[in-house]
Amino acid sequence: MDESSFRNPKLRDARLVAYKAFADAAGKGSVFLVTVVAARRLSPEAFGIFSLASTLGWILAVAADCGIQLHVARAVARTPARASGILSAWLRVRLWTTAAAIAVVMLGLIATQATLAFALPLLLFAIVYGGSGLIEFLHYFYRGLSRSDVESTLTLWQRSATLVFGIVALLWRPDVAVLALAMLLPVATTLLVSVSIATRLANPQSALRGRQYAIDGESFVKEVLPIGAGIVLSALYFRIDVFLVQWWNGTEAVALYNAVFRIVEALRLFPAAVLAVALPALCTATDLRPVTRVATGVLLFASAAAAVLWLTADRTIPLLYGERYADAVPAFRILLLSFPLLSLNYALTHQLIGWNGQRAYAAICGVALVINIVLNARLLPSMSIDGAAWATLGTEVFLTCGCVLALATRGARSMAATAGLPV
Repeated sequence: MDESSFRNPKLRDARLVAYKAFADAAGKGSVFLVTVVAARRLSPEAFGIFSLASTLGWILAVAADCGIQLHVARAVARTPARASGILSAWLRVRLWTTAAAIAVVMLGLIATQATLAFALPLLLFAIVYGGSGLIEFLHYFYRGLSRSDVESTLTLWQRSATLVFGIVALLWRPDVAVLALAMLLPVATTLLVSVSIATRLANPQSALRGRQYAIDGESFVKEVLPIGAGIVLSALYFRIDVFLVQWWNGTEAVALYNAVFRIVEALRLFPAAVLAVALPALCTATDLRPVTRVATGVLLFASAAAAVLWLTADRTIPLLYGERYADAVPAFRILLLSFPLLSLNYALTHQLIGWNGQRAYAAICGVALVINIVLNARLLPSMSIDGAAWATLGTEVFLTCGCVLALATRGARSMAATAGLPV
């Protein structure tokens, strides 16, 4: 990135968004291609295990984070002079929480006496996603420093390696455990490199080296835990339907639903890129104008993308996954209806947390989880994966209403005062 772009904040932000969007597109595209090849190479039963293992690993990684990464990004954005202390203190915590999450999976598999063919992939993917969670933590540190370009570069290298190793493994031996091992190597390498880069970037920012950064217990309970609770609840309502589909409809239904849901997940790359760059501005904003601009952009993109894919769904799904996945087209179209709201909620929840509205965020996500489970329980037995898709749409509608109400009720001035910012 040249010097002129740093002198022009708008040009710099545009380039950061473009680079982040490109990196995320390549990254999610790599994972998506691995998923497509897995769907074609693995048996429906094995692909169902892959879907369950990857979903469980993702949820455990979110639980291990406990809201720390967003808190770190917010803290670094507000006090970059303390970046080194913030990084070292919270990285130690994240290492312990990741180890604890993996241990929970291992104990759970032993307690349930799961078969080796089922237990080994779940444990391996828990390790893969645990390492990915640590990488994501460091990515949020970069976002707090307004250095999402570092995150983008690391994402490109990691996902490219994942694509190569994953496809080679599937072509060599179509086995879920072998695929997990192939995905583990890029994660471990990227984590080591990222720790080194983050340490170097933190030191020049740390003008307050004489003042040690300490994790305050009271602040942790009031500021970090509510974020963590909200994120865990959000992860549960977002992906618990996979386990509910397994409960009511079986592993092959999980394979169908997960295949089309992955496309919707891949579409989130542009909203994610915009929010990664805009996060420091949202944390320090004193009115709603920044989030309004962000929300408008991501909503327009999501609406256009959803419309195009809805019209072409009956050709897109069989082309990507094969004819046996054509039965998932109706569920895919329903999920596409929720994508604009999902993108909008991405912006609204970030603004709520940026303004220290983490308790409201946690409460909204808790109610959303209840609504999602109730809707799935009502719709899944009779509608199968179409019911899960409708439950997702209903949950996103509630989340939008809840976030808008929370932001409107508290107001920009009161939120800025809560955050300790000048009004």
